[in-house]
Amino acid sequence: MTAGMAVPLAAALGLLVALPIIAHLTRRTPTDRVPFGAMLLIQRLMKRLRRRRSLKDPLLLLLRALAVLAAALAVTGPYVAWQDMTPDYAGSGRVVIVLDRSMSMSQQEASGSLLARAKGEAAARVEALPDGAVVGLVTFAAVAEARTEVLTEDHDRVLALIEAVEPTEAPGDLRGALLEARRLLGGEPGELLVFSDEAGPTMVPAAAEEVERLITQGSTLLPVPIHAEPPRNVAVLGVTYGDGLEGGQVVLRAANYGPEAVEVPCEVILPDGAQISVFVTLPAEGEAEARVTVPRKAEGGVGVVRCEDTALAGDDDRFFHMPSIGASRVLVVDGDPGDSPVKSEVYFLERALAPWGGEHAGVLPDVISPNGLTAVDPDTHRVVFLANVPDPRPYGPQLRDFVRRGGSLVIAGGENVTAERYNEALGPILPSPIRQPRSLADMGEEPVRVVPPEPSVELFEPFVRSGRSGFSRIGAWRVLTLDPYAESDEVHTLLRYEGGVPAMVERTIGDGRVLVWTSTFDLGWSNLPLQAVFMPLMQRVVATLGGDSGSRAERIDALLGERVAFEVPEGARVEVIGPDGALARSQLEGAQVVFVPERAGGYTLRLEGGPVLAWAAVNTDPAESDVRRTHTIATIEAKWKPELFERRVELGPALLGAALALALSVAALASRGTA
Repeated sequence: MTAGMAVPLAAALGLLVALPIIAHLTRRTPTDRVPFGAMLLIQRLMKRLRRRRSLKDPLLLLLRALAVLAAALAVTGPYVAWQDMTPDYAGSGRVVIVLDRSMSMSQQEASGSLLARAKGEAAARVEALPDGAVVGLVTFAAVAEARTEVLTEDHDRVLALIEAVEPTEAPGDLRGALLEARRLLGGEPGELLVFSDEAGPTMVPAAAEEVERLITQGSTLLPVPIHAEPPRNVAVLGVTYGDGLEGGQVVLRAANYGPEAVEVPCEVILPDGAQISVFVTLPAEGEAEARVTVPRKAEGGVGVVRCEDTALAGDDDRFFHMPSIGASRVLVVDGDPGDSPVKSEVYFLERALAPWGGEHAGVLPDVISPNGLTAVDPDTHRVVFLANVPDPRPYGPQLRDFVRRGGSLVIAGGENVTAERYNEALGPILPSPIRQPRSLADMGEEPVRVVPPEPSVELFEPFVRSGRSGFSRIGAWRVLTLDPYAESDEVHTLLRYEGGVPAMVERTIGDGRVLVWTSTFDLGWSNLPLQAVFMPLMQRVVATLGGDSGSRAERIDALLGERVAFEVPEGARVEVIGPDGALARSQLEGAQVVFVPERAGGYTLRLEGGPVLAWAAVNTDPAESDVRRTHTIATIEAKWKPELFERRVELGPALLGAALALALSVAALASRGTA
């Protein structure tokens, strides 16, 4: 509360209070006295009057002084003012209802959700509008939407639109809502009734400039706060996967926005559906972490942490990325282990398949020696690499059966490869019988280069835009040769060296496939491991042949309601699969597939009928989970239009009345002989 004066200079009139004081001080009793008979009789009477005057004169002086002061202060126009953050509804006749339907408005209270209460109060305001008043409706969450094209006198239609408003899990864009409301007003003044819980640290401050524009145009914002007392919510703010005991750890971070400490049950659901329970104790208006150990074997993809909360359910789930753990779907047979890891035949191949190790890899290949290859099963491994393996005959029948059952086999050359043994063991599934190795160039010379691949081949689709030229840097000094063969629906030459010698040949056998790389995966015959294209090529081989290629698939973190754009191969047809397994709405914009997620969850981006290109973990905005009121619309508006929120009482009339009453009191005392 504050006090002030309309005319501060008029306070100088208060100096007039000195006049009655001077008058009292200058009234003196004569000092020279001559006693005579009659006066002696009067002296006793004067003593009685003096005693009476000594009691009455101070009161009279006070009344006269107060009368002068009251009159002087009345002239200054004094007032008392205080702030009231609920301004009166002025009834301009041009009204826009702005209704918040963001996630925080789904917060539950005894009578239902905040949104239900906001809809009820908004409807009551519309019903109270006089005939002839025009009204519009704007709702907002991540996107603001004008539900009426123009302001209308059809109040019943607006009431029906208010009733039809549904909640969302998206954050609130108040700025966009005020912009839509200003458009409805057409630049003319009006009143905006804003029904919102004003929750979160960012929503209201982000709208400050739009509030200023509306006020500048003469409009008035009339906030109608709809919030719970006290606000309550438990939210999962973040989830990360990291290395640790067993198969690693999932670390979840939760927050409590309520006034009391709580313990909530949470569940970690891995991409393969495995569930792990944990309890999290949260302090009042505080955060806490919990850690969950992952089993040694788990599929990669998008997992979820779910915590129970009855106050606001929209942010109880948090989706996160997790790599494949444990048994891989890729088996690598090292035909020449060497005397150190660097000299191993598969040293470069292993790192190309799992470039970031266990924490981020989607492919963790099982690397074994030929002696460990006793049985292969497509249910365990989808792709088997034979890297310079000397003699496949002991397990030839198992490998042939593996391919016929839908598995894929990748064969690489090397000094250990013997044509007779391979043709005997794997001849029925090879693209063509193998011949003896052939030198393309001397080791001291430049290797013979690979011709860039055809962009129409599925294996090379991701390299069409910029990576295709990288193949021209691949070269070999020595290769395996094959018997002449004819191109067909079953046998394809995927890559050739300059001069026409096959570099990569594929054969399809039912659902199974055999791929022959005629050079080596190490530096023995080829420079392939040193080229930038090596890692993405091996990742693409695994993905195309049906292995778990999560380390190649990109991982996207996105917020609900925000635009997600992902670059795709030129001419590729990409599907976006939503959390419910159905196709999500998406469109191709240039070289990007674009979609706006309408619900939280895991999204899969894949080539139509082909491998996964990316996984997207879509979550609600953590700021929307903070249901506490940090800023208010009224506080911002009060800076620009303080009179709207100020309540003032003028004290001038009361002071004039007091001065008159005091003057009458002085006159009454004087008439009784006290003056």
